[in-house]
Amino acid sequence: MDCKDRYIELYTVQPEKIADFIRKGHCHYAKMKYIEDKYGDVKDVFLNAYHWYVRQASSIVERPEQAESGIWTFVNKQYTEQHPGYQVMKLRVPVEEAVFFRMSDWNKVLNLRYVGKTKEEEDAYSEKLEKYGITYEGEVCETPFYPQLKRELTASWNNLFRFDQKVKNGGPVEFEDMQAGLWCIKTEWVAN
Repeated sequence: MDCKDRYIELYTVQPEKIADFIRKGHCHYAKMKYIEDKYGDVKDVFLNAYHWYVRQASSIVERPEQAESGIWTFVNKQYTEQHPGYQVMKLRVPVEEAVFFRMSDWNKVLNLRYVGKTKEEEDAYSEKLEKYGITYEGEVCETPFYPQLKRELTASWNNLFRFDQKVKNGGPVEFEDMQAGLWCIKTEWVAN
């Protein structure tokens, strides 16, 4: 990961129509409708996670009114997936405009799992669940039977952002799966 002059190179995958829209001088904002369309029948679980992300990330980088959700970008191009009708876009973004987190941690939030600061912390939470006979972490969110465990689980999601300030301060980040959420993509950020 390379931060130069308070800018960082990021990669995103966008539909060709949106990539063209951006390149023609427009600013692109994500809408919740994109998420609803992507996840279809299981959208409610994902929408809860995305709404949580929007609330939390807004306290890190101010969210413009037009932005309903974050736009995912990646520090490492290898994490972009190429599909017909989509383009990989290279961006040069001011670090202050991005919210940094690990892709693997975001997947834990999406799957209603605990996000520990360390593996030991995650293992301790798993052991606690075993004592209750819970084999699927998401059960604590999907049933009303474990309010304390649910509070612990959802509070752990704030650990998603534990690397944000380190990246912004130019510190080394040892994870290849670092992502950044942006509230928009501006034309002047397009590097290719």
